[in-house]
Amino acid sequence: MFPRQRHALRLVLPLLLVVVLAGTAVARHDDMADPNPEPAIPALLAAFEDVPVVAIGEAHGLQQAGDFYVALVQAPGFADHVNDIVVEWSTPRYQSVLDRYVNGEDVPPTELAEVFRNTTKVFAWESPIYPRLLQAVRELNRSLPAEKRVRVLGGDAPIDWSQVKNYRQWNHFQPNNKAFADVITTQVLDRHRHALVILGSNHLTRGGDRWGSADVTTMLEKRYPHATRVVLLASSWSFGMDPDLMHNWPVPSLAATSGKWASRISFDRGSLKDSGDAVLYLGQDLNEAQPDWKSLTPAYLREIDRRSRIEWGCPFDVNRWRRNLGPCG
Repeated sequence: MFPRQRHALRLVLPLLLVVVLAGTAVARHDDMADPNPEPAIPALLAAFEDVPVVAIGEAHGLQQAGDFYVALVQAPGFADHVNDIVVEWSTPRYQSVLDRYVNGEDVPPTELAEVFRNTTKVFAWESPIYPRLLQAVRELNRSLPAEKRVRVLGGDAPIDWSQVKNYRQWNHFQPNNKAFADVITTQVLDRHRHALVILGSNHLTRGGDRWGSADVTTMLEKRYPHATRVVLLASSWSFGMDPDLMHNWPVPSLAATSGKWASRISFDRGSLKDSGDAVLYLGQDLNEAQPDWKSLTPAYLREIDRRSRIEWGCPFDVNRWRRNLGPCG
């Protein structure tokens, strides 16, 4: 996602998650059917019986999404279905740190913080939901033999901020869809493994991103046809869905988009039905999990200010971020 467009989106907290599935039971009803929501965790795990990749397209930093990720990892049988979790909030440069941590080794907090802070997106991953997910995998792996342990794979482009001095050098790593697709292809699909993928929704929608460019899903499908089938979730804000439609849906739940109801709901350049195969519902009222503002040291804030001027062309204003206003006025 290009920097100006990404942070325009942050001005309104999106209530959208995209899940990429194939062959799940939630899609097995006719085109005239109304939504038929099912409990989300069993449906997601069942999808791995049919496809190697299940990807959640998130709105970054949502508390309810973070709670769902932890509950999913803690669900009985998770490690029987999932070998890897591919995430947007780290890069292959920190793969050894991720491996050490999830395998139970002692990793100093300052070293672990680098995993989240040195990505192509400035100040994007300070939300506590991401360390919570990593900790949940670490705790799960403690109960598993080495061959069954779940691996967390950093998927972002491997930027080295010490070498980035201007926007042109930063932009060399954008768009980062190819980086995500390469990690999923080489570390998961080529090795006949199964992965849960967690990326921003615009990286995952069918038919390309909101500007019509190739995204992760289209790149994966080109090499591995039918490895993924897209299922989308919408709130009343995002898609104009009638809140009464979801009033009795369980939280969390999945519902197929195969019915005509989904073809009447707009999504980016097409309809909800055209963009995916099902929706993930986490409730009507979603909120952002705020960073620990006290953890931001003066040295880190100075570096974020430098990166902000490179990526966005403006100084970093922590008070704007506290109010979800994005970097620039």
